[in-house]
Amino acid sequence: MPYLNKHLARTLEQQHKRSIKGLFLKVQDLNNKCTMLRKRIAEYVDLTLYNDAIDYVNKYVSHTSILNLKFTTNTQNLEVAVLHAILLKFIVTNETANSFDYEKKLLEGYIEELLALNDHAPTLFANHQEKMLQYITSQTT
Repeated sequence: MPYLNKHLARTLEQQHKRSIKGLFLKVQDLNNKCTMLRKRIAEYVDLTLYNDAIDYVNKYVSHTSILNLKFTTNTQNLEVAVLHAILLKFIVTNETANSFDYEKKLLEGYIEELLALNDHAPTLFANHQEKMLQYITSQTT
């Protein structure tokens, strides 16, 4: 009987490790998609107008900036992916000079994928979105 319990525990642990690794890879994939989307709109957007939003996001990115995302600790971090999506959403919704309809649809899909990753993601998204807007308004006054 003890052998069965050890075998069952080992099997469950391996399944858990695979699911966690899968989550990290999904987060990394979404971060990469957000990076490609940001690079796609960067030539049409003056990012200096969004320095306050970028500064807020950079507080949560380790050893680099959101504009130059490196290291797996950042690319596989759910919080960084959520903040990346929030920053892009802020930029595309506030940009009036260019129409980014296709990019908005892509971003909505990425956000839906992010929110579906786990139960914590929607709360994280809502909290950071509110805090970022507060941070931006406090910087402008």
